[in-house]
Amino acid sequence: MARILALIWAAFLLLAYPGSGWAAPALEDLPYRISLGPWTEMARVNLTLRELGPGRYLAEFSDGAKGVWGLLSRWLPERYQTEMVFRDGRFQPLVYREKIRISGRRVVKEYRFDYEKGRLEYWRQTEDQKISKRWQVPLKEPVYDPLSLFYNIRAGAFGPLGAGDTLRVQTIPTPDPEAMVIQLGPETAQGRKVTLTIREKSGKERGPYFIYAGPDWVPRTAWFRVLQFGKLTGHLLDSAEILKPDELRLPKPNNRQQ
Repeated sequence: MARILALIWAAFLLLAYPGSGWAAPALEDLPYRISLGPWTEMARVNLTLRELGPGRYLAEFSDGAKGVWGLLSRWLPERYQTEMVFRDGRFQPLVYREKIRISGRRVVKEYRFDYEKGRLEYWRQTEDQKISKRWQVPLKEPVYDPLSLFYNIRAGAFGPLGAGDTLRVQTIPTPDPEAMVIQLGPETAQGRKVTLTIREKSGKERGPYFIYAGPDWVPRTAWFRVLQFGKLTGHLLDSAEILKPDELRLPKPNNRQQ
């Protein structure tokens, strides 16, 4: 009997682990169609949020590849994934992962947030190699990956935001510090226009990236220009899946935090 109980407990731990293939039911699952220049539907991708336990969440952006997904792999990883906790009115990322292919080889990038020791670590794994730490930097202020930033804006962690506002946050370093600058434009027939740029320590900028978001801050359309092909665009396919902050089981923040 003891062995049977041990096997049941081991199976439970395996299934409960986010990387095991088992997934908790999604709180929301937002499907997008990806187009690139003249190719109107190169892939379907999903943006999901799952609750792993009380106050603990897994946000994920994953692809449903079409036959020519290889053309997109230069700009979109196969999967973004963030484990995070909701604490003090905002999402705190614990681990942020990118799963990509480089020259046909699968690469996993993992950023680990160690708040007790005040550091952010970068780990990397290629194919059959063991994952290893490449560098670490001090973690002195809030740092956001794209997914935790998105859900913090959804949850109202930065306070009320409107046309003309600019939000600047620290994003994943490389290991030099980088900042994401979010400029909020006017309401249009397509939604609230939002422009994103990434500013490196050297002053160099990446972007701009353009978003038209609804009142819930969920992008209905997002795009940026790829010089060789035109626009790389994502279109939301089903807005009925969008949940409000209280439906995401999140406590409402009481004050502005950045």
